[in-house]
Amino acid sequence: MRRLNILCVQLGFHKDYPDVSTLATTYNDGIYYVGSFVKEQYPDAAVDMCQMFWGEDPADFPLESYDYILISALATHFWSNIPALETIKRRKRPDCAVVMGGPHAAFAPYEALRYADYAVLGEGEVPTVQLIEALESGSGIDAVENIAHVADDGRLQINKFTRYSRIGTAIDPALLARAPRLHWATVSMSRGCPFDCSFCYAIRLLGRQFRTKGIEDIKAELDGINRQTGCTRFYVTDLNFTTRKDFCHQVAEAFRDRDYKFIAMSRINHADDMDLVLDLKRSGFDEYCLGVESEDPDVLRAFNKKVDPSEQTRRLLAFAENDIYIHSAIIYGLEAQDRGAIEATARWCADARIAHPTFVCLAEYPFQNLLFGARQDIEDHRVIMEVPTYQHYSFVGIFPRHMRPSELQRGILDSYSIFFRRAFEVETRPQRRARLKAYERSVAVGNAGMERHIAFLEKLEEPYYTAAGTLREDLLKADFEARYGGLRAWLERSSKRDDAAFTKAYAR
Repeated sequence: MRRLNILCVQLGFHKDYPDVSTLATTYNDGIYYVGSFVKEQYPDAAVDMCQMFWGEDPADFPLESYDYILISALATHFWSNIPALETIKRRKRPDCAVVMGGPHAAFAPYEALRYADYAVLGEGEVPTVQLIEALESGSGIDAVENIAHVADDGRLQINKFTRYSRIGTAIDPALLARAPRLHWATVSMSRGCPFDCSFCYAIRLLGRQFRTKGIEDIKAELDGINRQTGCTRFYVTDLNFTTRKDFCHQVAEAFRDRDYKFIAMSRINHADDMDLVLDLKRSGFDEYCLGVESEDPDVLRAFNKKVDPSEQTRRLLAFAENDIYIHSAIIYGLEAQDRGAIEATARWCADARIAHPTFVCLAEYPFQNLLFGARQDIEDHRVIMEVPTYQHYSFVGIFPRHMRPSELQRGILDSYSIFFRRAFEVETRPQRRARLKAYERSVAVGNAGMERHIAFLEKLEEPYYTAAGTLREDLLKADFEARYGGLRAWLERSSKRDDAAFTKAYAR
């Protein structure tokens, strides 16, 4: 095989809509795992990394020299970087294949394929290598798993979808050679989650089968990143790190002699095994991003959350009492959540001693039920599409029925003021108060962007609501169909919703 030149591109945030949450990281790990896997399979390949999170620009790379350009994007990254995507499409060689992965390609391949030749619908390592092998050998791409592309007949073609039992890829630290000082380095120790929360798209990417890496492989990966970058803090991007207690104890033992700190994602019932919590804490796990979402039983039920809401406050207080810092996304946007409910939830976050709540809007990708047979919580026509805030979560991206989008966005903004005011009343420990002050400063960075988004929403929503604030849904539906009806018809001809095997593997 010829020696391949490959560019990996991580698209970044729009300057007006940054990710200023406490968990904002200096890179997303997915593209690094794909790039590392490709390097492992093709040792002679030259793999470059363009990281827009750090201010790098694809236009500064020799785009004409690459055989493959691999792009990773969230929806907000995609719509924030159309000029960069246009530059890649214009300057690349005709025989260069552009492959896009990440959440946006997986859930909106019809948008990704405006600029890419192929979209990856799940984990990217195996499909990317299969695609390269097929294109290099000229054998055809029908057998390449988990990709979508526009076929010769103009229809969207979605290939067979497969879940992989185990992928133990480690990030090659050489791909971080140009990294600036990293506050956090993102890594994964496992993949998959056995639960089925309705709002969670991650299980569509990574599956519901929980799969762990080998302990020695995890140690080698983190130590390699530490040697390359000096970073000693790691954000573990596993969907539910504490799924297996034996695995967690092994991780704790492995890093007992390291001076590393970790944030990991888990479920709130992790508090029920305080011996495990404290064992992990001794190895640097003193922060968690927990799937709390709401204190309201009706909201949790709507999201298909399998937790006991009556136990949430007790569990959160148990973490606080043991000096464990809790991050959580608090989701608004359901019809039952009026302004009073939003304000009550913000105060509850403080009373329950959540240290870093991120108040977000329920968001959807349109056409999921149509295309993939997947559950949707928001109907297609109520999704605000094709803007830099699309699927950003902190910025409202839906038309609620009984609350204007701008009012919901104002509720998100005000929730922080309500939370901090109450948190400083109930928190007495100096270290935790210092953490709250730091988080308050971090949140303030995004206030101006929220105000700009409120102004944008006020103009956008004006025709669609009555004076009383009720959605004029028939008008909204008509306008949506006028704009996207052709796209809907095109997608319907390619729908997989009646393919039972595909839907079982892919739909949440």
